Amino acid sequence: MSRPWLPGTKLDDDIFAVDEKSQELEQKSIQYLASLMNHYMAASKDVSRIDDLDDYDGDGDGDDGNNGEGRLEQSSDQTLAMELAHDRFRDLTCSHEGELLLEKIFDTRNAPSLEVNDPDVIRGAVIALQSFLMLGMQIGVKGTPDQQKRSVDHLRSNKQYTKSGHHISSNLDRLWESYDARRLKHKSDIVAGMQLLAELKRKRNAQSAFDILVFMGAWTKHEDVALLRSGFPTRFTAEEELAAMSAANDPRDPDTILGLRKDLRHLKAYTIDSESTDEIDDGLSIETLKKSDGTERKRIWVHIADADRWATRSSDIFQSAQERATSVYVPQGSVPMFPASLSAGPMSLAADRDSCALSLGLELNDDGSIDESTLIITPSIVNINFRLAYDEVDEMLECGVGYFEEWELGALLAEANKRRKYRISCGSTEGFVPKPIPQSEINVVRNGDGDVDILLNVEVSHNAGLNQSEAVMDADLSLDDEFAPPVSSAYLLVTEMMIMSGEAMGKLKGVLESAVQNIWKDSELPILDNKLDLPYRTQPRPDFGKRYQEFQTLESLKSNGYVHAWYARRFFESVRVLEEPQPHHGLGLDCYVQWSSPIRRFSDLQVHASVKRFLRRNKVNRLMEAGKAIPAAITPSDLGCEVPQPIDSSTSESGLYTEYQIDLASNKFHGINYKKGLGFVNAARMVQRKSNEYWLFEYVRRQLEKSPSEISYETTVLACVNPQRDQYAIFVHELGLEHRYISEKGQLKIGEKIFLKVASVSPRLGMLTFTLSSKYGGKSTKFAPAA
Repeated sequence: MSRPWLPGTKLDDDIFAVDEKSQELEQKSIQYLASLMNHYMAASKDVSRIDDLDDYDGDGDGDDGNNGEGRLEQSSDQTLAMELAHDRFRDLTCSHEGELLLEKIFDTRNAPSLEVNDPDVIRGAVIALQSFLMLGMQIGVKGTPDQQKRSVDHLRSNKQYTKSGHHISSNLDRLWESYDARRLKHKSDIVAGMQLLAELKRKRNAQSAFDILVFMGAWTKHEDVALLRSGFPTRFTAEEELAAMSAANDPRDPDTILGLRKDLRHLKAYTIDSESTDEIDDGLSIETLKKSDGTERKRIWVHIADADRWATRSSDIFQSAQERATSVYVPQGSVPMFPASLSAGPMSLAADRDSCALSLGLELNDDGSIDESTLIITPSIVNINFRLAYDEVDEMLECGVGYFEEWELGALLAEANKRRKYRISCGSTEGFVPKPIPQSEINVVRNGDGDVDILLNVEVSHNAGLNQSEAVMDADLSLDDEFAPPVSSAYLLVTEMMIMSGEAMGKLKGVLESAVQNIWKDSELPILDNKLDLPYRTQPRPDFGKRYQEFQTLESLKSNGYVHAWYARRFFESVRVLEEPQPHHGLGLDCYVQWSSPIRRFSDLQVHASVKRFLRRNKVNRLMEAGKAIPAAITPSDLGCEVPQPIDSSTSESGLYTEYQIDLASNKFHGINYKKGLGFVNAARMVQRKSNEYWLFEYVRRQLEKSPSEISYETTVLACVNPQRDQYAIFVHELGLEHRYISEKGQLKIGEKIFLKVASVSPRLGMLTFTLSSKYGGKSTKFAPAA
């Protein structure tokens, strides 16, 4: 007998303890849902499922007035089943249309014979359909049960269900009210889904559930089940959209109130991003300073979108971002951390308008190191003069415009090259691994036939700046070269400026705290405690002394390009996040803090809040030193501590305050937890990896399907990973893919190039196998139309 999935009536330690009544309810619910689905699937053979939604929005009135992004009102002509199914499938499909289709299954207005008026049976059917969706999400899942459990551990919820009594309805009420999609995915309860397949007389496996959901139109054939399993919200609720609009229209700015926001609109500012980017996080400026000794020096400004200005820590939209922790980027689109009305609106550093930023200014020494005495950090107002794409910047630099009319671009590139050389001299990855292994970048675009095309680009992804086609030609690299010369100067420019800003932020802690201590060390006035907490990313330097034999092997592979890069990875330890500055060996830096993407990464938004709170507390201390009142609009959330209050009776003859009331018990500021959301950040990496794998394998499948002959790829043998099985790590050049291959001819030479053909491929199951090619060549184009 299968495990019960509805709450029973027995009060014991097992909240799902079963009895005859709950068994009967489960059976009725399954039978009811099966009849609804059979009816819907039968009707779907003759009626377009998507077109049928034109007159359905989940409310029964055909128009939700909100583009389908949330339905707060319900029509009076809904059936009981429609009301109970309403909004119960959010985040269980990748599209809003899919949610509507699942809700529409319960619309029996055109089939009165299927109508049921028992709310417990209907709720049981809804729970069973949720379980069915969970079963469909298991397709292609790999790993042991323990590994699968760990993969959803970040979805653990504090929202728990507890049984209340001996009545099924009351227990079901509590289970119903405690519904949470993340808890559902954490439990991965598929028992009801299996029972439903049995009732539908279908094979009881994930593939059957997936196929039915695709046939019904709830999912597409390319549904990103890894994204669904991960627990990331697939869309914003109506409440979240309203919270974003409220934030966008909020005129209150604590930094302007305190006089901290600096006007930097006189600086010519550039943003350099991909053409498709809507959320513009960062901008750059450079100015020439004349020193007192007559010399000139360049000051670089890095402007980062001041997302904290709009998503304050006490706001609803901040809580929404905390729930997501990061934007997720997959080939078919993105799942943003903030609604587009905010992230692509006032938060973004769009061109030709005033924008709020957190700006960092600095000067470089001759060797490319940061002159710490020149560091400046301030909330600012900037106006972006030019919104440029990488290709545009490359063209401007190549034709000379970047050195004359827009000389700032050439000056920034010169500083970036200086920085690159400095980091390599400090042992960064670019020097240690001069020829990194390229990776594939995949974009999926809709075509006019209702399907999608796949665009594949192979490029070096790490900080070398090497990009696109020239990177994958495996051209000879002189051993005298210090590092691989970049194809794209624009990529190098932006990469180095962002890495530089991360190092500068790391150094700011010591600079700012030292300055504050020097100011207040002899003060007799009570002051707010003030320190700057930052999340330092660190990576230890490899200990070659303890691994001398392996190091000698690495040295012997220096002339072997990708093989050397593959072998070098074993020496790098994982990056850790610490509270105190430690070196980051991979970047060749003494310290490093990520803060340049607050619209996309919650941890970066946290850094902005920490820095700005530090600056605000310092300003409040200065106001108290001057005997002035603290602006009434400043709140504890702005400072991270209680706001000092002047004592009226302490006013001097000149009208200045001499005493302030500071609650010493609450004076200690509220720290920022940088571990918030780390589970979702790790989950996002897994989602992106699985999604990229699916679309890359789908690209191969389409090539194989359309080709009259075999599909062959040139590969490089990187290493033998299992000598007993003759299993090798290979790099497939055209696909930018590192893969495993079991050799049919026994031992292979490391570094040799061989041509392999596709033996089998299953994108949905994550399977791709190769065998020896019967020909040499057969390279395909890098575009796979819908098949």
